[in-house]
Amino acid sequence: MKILLVAVNAKYIHSNPAVHSLKACAGEYEDCVEIAEYTINQQPSYIMREIYRRRPDVIAFSCYIWNRGIMDAVLPDLHKLLPHADFWAGGPEVSHDAAGAIGRWRLRGVITGPGETAFARMAAAYGTGTAEELPAVLDGNRMRPKLDQLPFWYKNMEDFAYRIIYYESSRGCPFSCSYCLSSIDRSMDFRSVDQVCRELDFFLEKKVPQVKFVDRTFNCRKEHALPILRHILAHDNGETNFHFEIAADLLDEDYFAVMEKLRPGAVQLEIGVQSTCPETIAEIHRRMDFHKVASVVRRISSWRNIHIHLDLIAGLPFEDLQRFRISFDDVYSLRPQQLQLGFLKVLKGSDMERLAPGYDLIYADQPPYEVLSTRWLSYEDLCRLKQIEETVELYYNSGQFAHTLEFMLSRFHGPYAMYESLAAWFDRHALFGVQSSRIRKYEILLEWGIACILGEPQTPPLSGQTGTGGQIRSDVPSIKDEADSQISRLKEVLLYDLYLREHMKNRPAFAPSQEPWKEVIHDALHRESLEHTRFPELADCNYRELTKRLHGEVFTHIFDEPTLVLFGYERRDPLTNNGITAAESLAGSIPDSATPGALPRSAPAFPEKKRR
Repeated sequence: MKILLVAVNAKYIHSNPAVHSLKACAGEYEDCVEIAEYTINQQPSYIMREIYRRRPDVIAFSCYIWNRGIMDAVLPDLHKLLPHADFWAGGPEVSHDAAGAIGRWRLRGVITGPGETAFARMAAAYGTGTAEELPAVLDGNRMRPKLDQLPFWYKNMEDFAYRIIYYESSRGCPFSCSYCLSSIDRSMDFRSVDQVCRELDFFLEKKVPQVKFVDRTFNCRKEHALPILRHILAHDNGETNFHFEIAADLLDEDYFAVMEKLRPGAVQLEIGVQSTCPETIAEIHRRMDFHKVASVVRRISSWRNIHIHLDLIAGLPFEDLQRFRISFDDVYSLRPQQLQLGFLKVLKGSDMERLAPGYDLIYADQPPYEVLSTRWLSYEDLCRLKQIEETVELYYNSGQFAHTLEFMLSRFHGPYAMYESLAAWFDRHALFGVQSSRIRKYEILLEWGIACILGEPQTPPLSGQTGTGGQIRSDVPSIKDEADSQISRLKEVLLYDLYLREHMKNRPAFAPSQEPWKEVIHDALHRESLEHTRFPELADCNYRELTKRLHGEVFTHIFDEPTLVLFGYERRDPLTNNGITAAESLAGSIPDSATPGALPRSAPAFPEKKRR
């Protein structure tokens, strides 16, 4: 007898903790259970062939909004190929419409709710030949397992090489946000702190790159979360990163005392803001004090050791385009490492599904059941936000253009206006849906930036301007000179961002010539090859080797005086993945052929400079 648990994940780097937990709970029948993991990027025909080749007697699918389409594609033909096999499904996509799933896919049955105990019963029934006695719906909520009693199923970490490790220290959520399935059942269960710490030690010993807690709100119980953070601090291995989803306004001084001491990159926090509109927050039954959240985020950010990911949701009640603009600007002002602009999904069984008619909320029939329009947002509005979301993901969340975006931001009335302009540029030039090279992304940003500086038509008005924009008058020397100066600064700040992330082999076309500074750069690299004070990790490198490991660039427009910056890549900022820099003022060492400029007020902090 063979039971095959099938998981179809969104990406290869993801693993499916549900199927592994089910197998570990099968007891004496665990050896009869196999796991097959695929991704939604693989062809349904390939997935079908691989399942068929295993010749299972029972096939149980782990079903979510991202893989339901694959099940629609493979199940009808699997029934033809394996007519004697029994088909089951479980997971949130079927738990709230079990009868519909059974009819749609001709299933033998569905496991609803937490599946471990229910699956153990199912496996035992097949193992003893009594499967015909099983009901069509095995309700896991009626046989809910205690989290502390579930086995730790990570054993051979080779099976999870290059994949995210998921870990569950609590199950359930004390909050009742109407868009979330946790709003249906607010029961909570916790794995004991001692057991959690022992299991985290396993990951630390194996030096896994990342452990992602799937707890809905990790810090909802202080006596649970705080000791775990203290354990991570005390047993840090210098490599493993832990990801938590938290409620920032529940943090207090006890948390701060631990978190401030964490190694940079040891922890990353995901904080769901969703909206800063009080009326919206109240309507979705969410408890969140944004002023406190903002204060907490700024405090944590000041330590420069914790990656922060903030979430917004478009399509919530009472938030039209203008009010969403405020939420976006509020959250952007906190400068998280990641800003996720998501769109409301009306999940089956959630309160939002029940309340949708009262909001004139129209959503897609197919997963992920995303919002199409509401009383406050038209479909056209949501299309615009989709474009903005794509530019935010491409330019802000990549972390590769931070200084350039700050340089451009001062020209707009706020962050939303800037990304709206950038999205309009992409739309105008048919850039959405085009896979651009790394250099091309910089060139696109440069082209848009120049258009903004020159006030070209079809770009939103810049800060302090009125009207719809227009070509700058080239017959007014002072205006043209200022525009030329701004464009030169834009090119340099782009170049700074480019070399901050990567030691490029080919110099971009927009980069100014470094010929006048050739000797200056040579001298700086030669001194470093003798002293090794700025990049001690390269102490074994001679001059020739340093020229291959470091990049030297002289900037004449983005600092208040000509400045040499050395970029190193052996060490990287754990929060941004950018290289390490060392800057040196060249005041008094300006070649006749070089023209100095000034640092624009809008530029962010660059490295402190050492005078020669």
